[in-house]
Amino acid sequence: MQEEFIHHPNDKLLKATFSNPENARAFFQKHLPSGLACAFDWESLRLEASTFVDPQFSALESDLLFSLKLQQSDAFLYLLFEHQSSEDPRMALRLLSYTLRIWERFAAAHPVPAKLPAILPIVLAQGKRPWRTAPRLEDLLDLPAGIAETIRPWQPSLNYHLLELVRIPYDELGGTAEGILTLRTLKAEPVDELFCDALWEESLLFAISESALERMLRYILNADSNVSLLKERIRKIRSKPLQAKTMTIADQLRQEGRQEGIQEGMSKGQALALRGAVLRALEIRHGSCPSGISDALEAVEDPKRLGQLLESAIRSESIESFAQRL
Repeated sequence: MQEEFIHHPNDKLLKATFSNPENARAFFQKHLPSGLACAFDWESLRLEASTFVDPQFSALESDLLFSLKLQQSDAFLYLLFEHQSSEDPRMALRLLSYTLRIWERFAAAHPVPAKLPAILPIVLAQGKRPWRTAPRLEDLLDLPAGIAETIRPWQPSLNYHLLELVRIPYDELGGTAEGILTLRTLKAEPVDELFCDALWEESLLFAISESALERMLRYILNADSNVSLLKERIRKIRSKPLQAKTMTIADQLRQEGRQEGIQEGMSKGQALALRGAVLRALEIRHGSCPSGISDALEAVEDPKRLGQLLESAIRSESIESFAQRL
């Protein structure tokens, strides 16, 4: 129970599940076009480091990159999880930039005459409404009607495979038991169906590890604070051993969340007091504090950092010298 509650639990649930090659392999085999799925050597599937796409964006995007063989040639499967509530009409442009980064890093490690690998961009979309955006870069281009066909060959081209959870029935989400429950959980959350029967199918709950069950419950607790409804749903589990195990994990996670909430509240209170002390120190030492500095201080949440800034405020020779340390 050491894993922390995180700001984006959907990212954690997806990455923890599909970083496992077995889960990823079963997911891709089920949800890629059959003709393409048959062409890949699934035994060669390997998860690449998150920094392969771009170290600057590895913590900002919810993505996974896999390498594998496509009829003896190198290939990549790039899975991007779009968990925003609304669609991104320029998703194709985002994917083009990520695709270029993958090729650039591959080229740096494989000099000419090595050819660039094929990349299949896949978007797994979570949301309550179907997308209206066509998954083609071409549709984003403003090509004058009179010369569209003439100029089109010189424009970049990219299509991505869009999987929308809202369009896929629960019983058609395939893969391993852990993969299925993860996809069902991500599908259920935006439409307020976290306590539906499909998500609590006992044959699937029996088949997953305790850590996978913990991740699922952690996600539900983060997404829905109605603990009484969760406990009511757990009590409907027919298997008493499974019911007891699930209830125990839920209680432990709830207690963990309560303790973290208390610690977070204490940290926020400490930060608020320190910000006030910094501003007061600047006013006493220099007579005033510009609004720009006040705004910048509001963005600092770490009490340790605010303590350092308080010392800087006390010792500062001018507002400008303090601003340089901020």
